[in-house]
Amino acid sequence: MDIYLNFKNESREAIAFYEKVFETEASGITTYGEMPGIEQMNLPEEAKNLITNAQLNIYDTLVMFADTPEGIGPELVVGNNVSLVIQTRNEEETKRLFESLAEGGKIEMPLDVVPWAQLYGMVTDRFGINWQINQE
Repeated sequence: MDIYLNFKNESREAIAFYEKVFETEASGITTYGEMPGIEQMNLPEEAKNLITNAQLNIYDTLVMFADTPEGIGPELVVGNNVSLVIQTRNEEETKRLFESLAEGGKIEMPLDVVPWAQLYGMVTDRFGINWQINQE
């Protein structure tokens, strides 16, 4: 299964943030201006530089990104109905990811020992994406 994250207009910023946090690089970055038939979309000039698709490989999972400018696709509503879960291998990695994702975001549950993991915590990052970090 792959994951698709939609943003208002912050895909570039989110991609740069996640590249740093997860030490990976984006691929396949395509803008609305590069899309065939863009003329029929009547997009404002500033929307043509927004991302329509980009991909990051995060822990062997394909995570795709897109900006959702007004008038393209369904209205973007940020919610808490989806969490991304990362299984980490050691305490150092767990703490680094948790602290990096929490920067500018909100800690929902601080890192602690739980019955199913050596360490577990939940954070909503500065883009409104909810992350659960489990140390195996």
